[in-house]
Amino acid sequence: MRGEVVARPSADLLLVRHEAIAALGMKAMELMAVFGEPAQLDAAGVRPGDRVRLAVRQRDDRLVLVRIQKEP
Repeated sequence: MRGEVVARPSADLLLVRHEAIAALGMKAMELMAVFGEPAQLDAAGVRPGDRVRLAVRQRDDRLVLVRIQKEP
């Protein structure tokens, strides 16, 4: 999915504004919490305002980051 980074309130948490995610039955949202490994988030180098493409997986009551990439 595509989205925009809103904030990174903790080392393992990214807040993203995103388009609809049909595979998870989610409409477009103003704010979605995505949990990831701190090293993975650091390596992506994303900051608030960055446009990103990401893949997430539902795990229990959380969305977990599978991959993330900045868009030009």
